Amino acid sequence: MSIELLFENRKLIGENILNIIKDNGYTKSSFSRITDISRPTLNELIKGEVNSLATFKTHIQKILESQNMNEEQLLNYVPKSKTKKELIFALSDNAPENHALNPNAQEMFGILEDIVHMCELYYN
Repeated sequence: MSIELLFENRKLIGENILNIIKDNGYTKSSFSRITDISRPTLNELIKGEVNSLATFKTHIQKILESQNMNEEQLLNYVPKSKTKKELIFALSDNAPENHALNPNAQEMFGILEDIVHMCELYYN
C-alpha cells in the first residue's frame, strides 16, 4: 500500500486519525506533541485538507511511527465504538450432586434464559 493511496483517501484518513485520538484517550494537543505535528497541521489532516502530497506523507509517517501502524491499518482503522462487543457469561456449577431445582426456580431460570437470548439478539 502506498502513501499516494492514503492521500487519495485523505478525508477517510482524517476521520481515522480522529478515531485513533479518541480511542487512545489522547487530546488533539497531546497527540500533536506525541507525533511532533503542529495543531493547525493536525487539524488540516483530520479535516482532509492537506493538499500537498509531500506534507501529507511527512506527517502520516510520523503518525504511523508513533502508533506502530502501517498504511493499511490506518486506511482500514475500525473505531473501538464500532467493534462488535461480545457478551460474557459467568455460570456457576456449585450445586451439590443430585440437586434438582424446584419447579418455580426452573420456571424463573427458563424466563431469565429467554431474556438473555432476546438481549443477545438485540444487542448484536
